[in-house]
Amino acid sequence: MTKHKEAKKAGRAGRVKTPEALFLGELANQQSSKYRLAQGFGVLFAVSLVLQAWALANVFSDMALHQTFSLSLLVMGLFALLLRALANFARERVCTSASRDIRYGLRRKLVSHLTKLGPARLRIEEDAALSTRVYEQVDALDDFFSRYKPQVFMVTLIPCVILMSVISVSWIAFFIFMMTAPLVIVFMIFVGHKAAQANRRQFSVLAMLSNQFMDLSQGLAELKRLNRTDEARERLSTSASAYQKTTMNVLYLAFLSTATLELFASLSIAMIALYLGLGLLEILPWQVGSSPVTLTQAMFLLLLAPEFYLPLRQLGNDYHAKQKAEAAATDLLEIVNTPVSMSAQHQAADSVDTDSTASNRTRFISFQNLSWSEAGRHRLSPITAEIAQGERVWLSGESGVGKSSLLHLLLGFEENYQGAFFVNGTPFNAMKLDEWRKSLAWLPQTPEWVNGSIRRNLLLGIESPSEDVIQAALAKSQCDDFIQGLPSGLDTKITELGAGLSGGQMQRLSITRALLSNADVWLLDEPCSGLDEETAQAVLTTLDQASEGKTLLIVSHDTHPIAWADKHWSLSTGGLHQ
Repeated sequence: MTKHKEAKKAGRAGRVKTPEALFLGELANQQSSKYRLAQGFGVLFAVSLVLQAWALANVFSDMALHQTFSLSLLVMGLFALLLRALANFARERVCTSASRDIRYGLRRKLVSHLTKLGPARLRIEEDAALSTRVYEQVDALDDFFSRYKPQVFMVTLIPCVILMSVISVSWIAFFIFMMTAPLVIVFMIFVGHKAAQANRRQFSVLAMLSNQFMDLSQGLAELKRLNRTDEARERLSTSASAYQKTTMNVLYLAFLSTATLELFASLSIAMIALYLGLGLLEILPWQVGSSPVTLTQAMFLLLLAPEFYLPLRQLGNDYHAKQKAEAAATDLLEIVNTPVSMSAQHQAADSVDTDSTASNRTRFISFQNLSWSEAGRHRLSPITAEIAQGERVWLSGESGVGKSSLLHLLLGFEENYQGAFFVNGTPFNAMKLDEWRKSLAWLPQTPEWVNGSIRRNLLLGIESPSEDVIQAALAKSQCDDFIQGLPSGLDTKITELGAGLSGGQMQRLSITRALLSNADVWLLDEPCSGLDEETAQAVLTTLDQASEGKTLLIVSHDTHPIAWADKHWSLSTGGLHQ
């Protein structure tokens, strides 16, 4: 169901659903068939519950009054008990399966969306906090989909079935049920809102803690050199203590909710028991000398009383799961609602005259008065230039003039630009982005790796080449010597930060990965950043040899001049100088 239909339905009900509730509802609708199956098992559970109470009430009353019991009724009661247990087991398994499928699908969607956002994802949060959202906060939806959502149906079904069974036996018991049930619901909602606020604070503190831990891990060597590890440890300890306090606050509210709901339910059951006991003793103030119910009916009502409040109590226990899920959905929606691209300002590309377009067909990459402004901020100074097939261009300039932004545009992560640029004469906004990216090799300032072997990192995302091709790429990128010196060669394990390898070695491995990808266009963003002069020069020499015949655009400051480049562009706030 679309958001529009959900909002329209909510409006007819006299209330407006929040974006978080609509989001969770859309996710649940993905598994509507499983939830309908769970509701079928819930109906079977409710019917077997009443049947069990009726059979056992007759068995107990016969034993008390006649010292006999009906074997058939006992078997019926035990069969109903078994059927009830099986129905509940099947219902829980189906709901657990639905929750797992919803969460796995949502996680895939979030990871895919963040991948498409590329560097723009950092406008939402740092990577550590985003990983917390993708894993921790998606898992926080589990209780909502596996327990709360199916329990909403049960809390309507079971009390209604019991009330229909009770109304023909005792009007007074019926009214006691009707008057006490709303107390449980009202308190459940009150505590639930407090729990939602506590969960939002907990998620916020957890995101901050994740970011601080990642920063500490990446900068630990520098902190040791500066002798500032004590301050960093104290800061991390303070954040951990704050997370501990918010977690304990959430648990406190959960325990408070459970205890209060148990109290209300116990008092309500006690009222039913008191009425039935005084009635059987024939000493009710308004009915002295006669009993309003028989022993069988009293046993039947007494057996149903705890079952009437049980789904309400369970919903109260699970209500904080709803509030926790909505708190998590707030952060997940921020990711989902972040647009991958904004192509509304591409009219400039369409306004390019025919002669200009024709002239671009002789060039490989062409920029025509290309610039980029966002939210009033000038991200890229105007550029008019061309790059021929197989040409290697060095782009330098001061920080903040848009050198990296130009690379992001070429990678297809940003489309809200002004002016136009072409690839092989085709306007960039008309190209198939997936095909274009397959022809690219991207070497960022800090190469990104995954936990695993060097071989796995080199071949990640590409078809496995032969061993000869791998060795040739290692030799061309001058990695073969130090790879042979490692304990396990290409099977040596590395971490995300490349522990055990130097910065120059990591950059050379990035060049190897680019060679193995068979990409025709190489985009490099400060490949010598953070390297000493000697290592930087060695990496540039390797790049010179490895990138022959490739179309290359490399961003680098003037501190690392690239003499072998075919062109040198200098970008400033005033534009591009060639």
